[in-house]
Amino acid sequence: MSSIPITQLATDMTISSKQKINSSEISIQDCTSQFDLKKLRDAFVNCVQSDHTLLLQEYIRAYEELCLFVSSLGTVFEWITKDLSNKLLVLKEHQRLDPINYKSIQSMISYEIASGRIQTKDTSLFIQPGKPLQNGCRTLLRLHRALAFISCFLSEMRNASDDASSASIACNAYSHTLGRFHSWPVRYTIHTAIKLTVPNRQDLIKKFVSNRSAEEIDVFSGEIVQSCNTIEHTTQKLFRSHHLTKLP
Repeated sequence: MSSIPITQLATDMTISSKQKINSSEISIQDCTSQFDLKKLRDAFVNCVQSDHTLLLQEYIRAYEELCLFVSSLGTVFEWITKDLSNKLLVLKEHQRLDPINYKSIQSMISYEIASGRIQTKDTSLFIQPGKPLQNGCRTLLRLHRALAFISCFLSEMRNASDDASSASIACNAYSHTLGRFHSWPVRYTIHTAIKLTVPNRQDLIKKFVSNRSAEEIDVFSGEIVQSCNTIEHTTQKLFRSHHLTKLP
């Protein structure tokens, strides 16, 4: 992993605890945009470099596209989209303030450990009065757990038969990934929402189409699953090696 620029580390350690960030400067994903399978594929593929460095900007871009897809499943999933979007705003703001140390997931982890940011949930920066900017590693851990679900779900969906239940696949994927971190009431609510709102496999595939041919869908989905799995496995290895899998 790359070392932290000394000047940047010194700057970070002298930031005023009352420094505020203008929340209006944070760009928000256009809610009128439409999900595009190719954009999702490009972001996931570009995130993974030849040396397995994971570019944070492309990771964020992939998640923004996933938020568009989740929002297309119905209003019952609006809270998920909002939660994910808020976490993406945290990472985007870190990148805006410090594009060098927050260029990749690896450099972000190294920097937050060396600077001591990893020791607390919040940084000395404020998005708005009373709302501190959380550290990047804690934020990424929550997104990483969700990515494990997405990776599992997409892999199973791609290999399932045409008459398979997408709701059952989603429930199973959730139980093996995100569900392990949720309380029973939350698990029950999410299982119920999935069963009531997730469309059948054919209708779900149509949401991926966006004027794409069957051949493009097959190629893109395969590349998405491969890149998504690489990102998820690499990130998990990083969190484990630095003992960060249980950040509060």
